[in-house]
Amino acid sequence: MRKILLICFSLLAFAASAEEETSSAVVATIRGVVLDETGAPLPGASVWVKGSTIGAGTNANGEFVLSLRKSGRQVLRFSFTGYKPQEYTWDGQEDKVLTIRLEPSVNSLDEVVITGTRTPKPLKEAPVLTQVISAREIEQINPIDFQTLLELALPGLQFGIAHGSNLPELQFQGAAGGYVLFLMDGERIAGEGASNNIDFDRIDVDNIARIEVVKGAMSTLYGSQAMGGVVNIITKNAERPFSADVSARWGTKDEMKYSASVGTKGSRYSSYTTFSYSRRDAYQVDDKEGQVTEYHYTDIHGQDSIVRDTADASSTEVLGFDKWSVSERLGYSFTDNFKLDMTGSYYRNNQLNPYEQTGIENRFEGWTLNPRLYYVFNERQNLSLSYLLDDYIKKEVYPRDDASKTIMEDLSHTVRLNYTGEFGRHLLTAGIEVNAQKMNHYWFSLEGDVEHSQQTYVLYLQEDWKITDFFNILVGVRSDCHSDYGFHASPKVSLMWRFGDFALRGNYGMGFRIPTLKELYSSFPMGGFGFMIYGNTDLEPEKSHQGTLSLEYTRGVFNGSVSGYYTKYENEIYLGDFEDEDGDAAQKYYNHESSEKSGIDVMAQVRLDCGFRFNGSYSYVNSHEEEDGYNTSVFRPHSLTFTSSYARQWGKVKANASLNGRWLSKVDVWYKNSEGAYVLTPRYAYTTVDFNLGARFPRGFRFTLAFDNILNLKAKNGASDSSVVPQRGIEVVGTLGINFADLFKL
Repeated sequence: MRKILLICFSLLAFAASAEEETSSAVVATIRGVVLDETGAPLPGASVWVKGSTIGAGTNANGEFVLSLRKSGRQVLRFSFTGYKPQEYTWDGQEDKVLTIRLEPSVNSLDEVVITGTRTPKPLKEAPVLTQVISAREIEQINPIDFQTLLELALPGLQFGIAHGSNLPELQFQGAAGGYVLFLMDGERIAGEGASNNIDFDRIDVDNIARIEVVKGAMSTLYGSQAMGGVVNIITKNAERPFSADVSARWGTKDEMKYSASVGTKGSRYSSYTTFSYSRRDAYQVDDKEGQVTEYHYTDIHGQDSIVRDTADASSTEVLGFDKWSVSERLGYSFTDNFKLDMTGSYYRNNQLNPYEQTGIENRFEGWTLNPRLYYVFNERQNLSLSYLLDDYIKKEVYPRDDASKTIMEDLSHTVRLNYTGEFGRHLLTAGIEVNAQKMNHYWFSLEGDVEHSQQTYVLYLQEDWKITDFFNILVGVRSDCHSDYGFHASPKVSLMWRFGDFALRGNYGMGFRIPTLKELYSSFPMGGFGFMIYGNTDLEPEKSHQGTLSLEYTRGVFNGSVSGYYTKYENEIYLGDFEDEDGDAAQKYYNHESSEKSGIDVMAQVRLDCGFRFNGSYSYVNSHEEEDGYNTSVFRPHSLTFTSSYARQWGKVKANASLNGRWLSKVDVWYKNSEGAYVLTPRYAYTTVDFNLGARFPRGFRFTLAFDNILNLKAKNGASDSSVVPQRGIEVVGTLGINFADLFKL
């Protein structure tokens, strides 16, 4: 690993030093102002010199300054969220002050996305259908955590509470959370909360610029865990010469959050620092009524009988958190073509569980270091080298003794060298990657001194061929060589045909997932349940074959799409019954033979000039898992999400209102008990609606008043229904923020 890093960094350093000798001083300065359609300045607009690493942001007056080490003709690209990007060719006149007016975008298709192809492309030209959750949508939803944001923004996604850990557990399009790969700025997130789920509390929603979601098998570009889709969280960066912002949030249900950020951006140097602290007390939710259960028996004569039982109303606990995080993002351009980006972060979360009587608390910690080098040859070719160190730790804390013990550590290293080149109508992406993971886990041994590791060596190649102005074909393949499982190839083919106001996309992708170290090596007594959980070193990797077909229609202010998919899984890994050497009942990881899932997604977006916006999504998932004619799937087949908002300017005050909602359908869940009877436990429909009122005042002041769960939904059978996080009634939340750059007109 060290040798690979040394060689790669040396190559880029050599290229940079060669150019540094030819361009070491500033020889040209570009000045200008960026305005909106009314002539008002646009603070935070981005200005970028194409074919270079040089860029700048505008100040409170919309002004920018760019310092160049190369003279002559330059092509500048101007962009701002919600506006159409614009390019301008600068002729080299330094005494000329540029005035750029940006026009509002009637839809989101001009936004640039990177996840589906690993190369920046306008959303309308991406061969892979991508959903973007913008900063504006995040502001409208006004969530306290990442989990709440995804629930209100993505249909076909369901969060529940995992048995045992009581931590959030994800299902997406009927697939478990381990099939969805979460990335932070294109790099995978290490560590776990519930089994095979990341720790979602690591992600600070106040530091998210946007989220890109690609559904379906993406293993060709991203490897293991990307069988069911990729969620790429793009974090904020400095966008103004100076920025500083603070906010405070208080809720009536024992929640609070404080955030702060400060940044600076020049032609060659940028820095952006964020800090947040949040707390929500653990709470108990009492069921409105007892769970009704049906037992279906079949006797030796084939006669069926049904016994109904209603349990006493119970309760469930939702864990709280006391967490803080800090992150730093630095950028420096050594030359016009060579740049270093460096990000680092630290996170700590003390899990709040007042119902635990052992005197032991759980603490989660994580820190990352991610340097990236970029070398831009010209407007059409670039090379990047990145390294990620991600260390995630779980500790048992003993407050009485002021001591702690590490019971889990997941340490990962990733090195990637990526090349992108455009040759006529061909866009080529190629790269090599090395992934190394080392884990010490209490599931390996209660003593916590057993360590396992794995490595993967990767080569990937992808071509995006624009055959005509209306037809694209994307072909890619990834080869993984794993330390335990050897070689595996993952191909992908995507087609896009645009005709009139329509875009037709078709995709085939092969997915795969290597068994986790826990699935391979566990030997853990499941406390409170009286049985052991064993790993299985004979497990085979999971594989999938997925086909998708989507039709998108865009006309003026309207954008909508319908997409369908079919996925066949092979060697699915599950926990099954097992009898250990002493004849005691236990569970062990096994491979299923195969399973199938299919579904349909419908999305629509409307943006009107009067300030009204609407985003709506519907998802149907056929995850029927049949056993003797009974459905054992816990996934709710139908779901709806919507966000509608209205914004209006009254003098110098910009006010807005938004309504956000989510509906999940009922599902009847069956399982087979020890007596051979099939047991029915219905899980009821679920509807939540939030209402937000907000205002932005002169000089950078803003205020939001939110009413969460205005329909006053409460858990009907929360203790037995782990597929959703139980609600506890209406909550009122107030948020106050101050932008100091606007306050002091900087």
